[in-house]
Amino acid sequence: MQDNRDNHPLDLSYLKEMVGHDPEFMIEVLETFLEQTPVYLVELNDALLNKDWKKVANCAHKIKPTFTYVGRDDVKDFVQLIENDAKNEGNIDSLTTKVEELHSVLDIICIQIQDAIMNVKAVYNIG
Repeated sequence: MQDNRDNHPLDLSYLKEMVGHDPEFMIEVLETFLEQTPVYLVELNDALLNKDWKKVANCAHKIKPTFTYVGRDDVKDFVQLIENDAKNEGNIDSLTTKVEELHSVLDIICIQIQDAIMNVKAVYNIG
């Protein structure tokens, strides 16, 4: 995932449509992403450490759609690779590296989301 996806910008157009252009609801969805996605990643890490490939696949499957909300289909597709590898028990040796890359990208996305929340609050004068 080193092909410049690390700094790929968010695309919140899907989220805006999904929430009906309601800025407060959009902020709520983004804050939920910030709260829940790291928890899901911890579950994924635990499953990986325990070599529980079925749980790794399930955790990846659970995380995957969250990236659609923030317009990061590239990351969603990457998580799909993790899910497939775990489900098929293929490329197991590279799963740890892929999950580490996912952590790195998630750190960047979380910063982008925090910036997006501040921007929405500023544009819509939400305190």
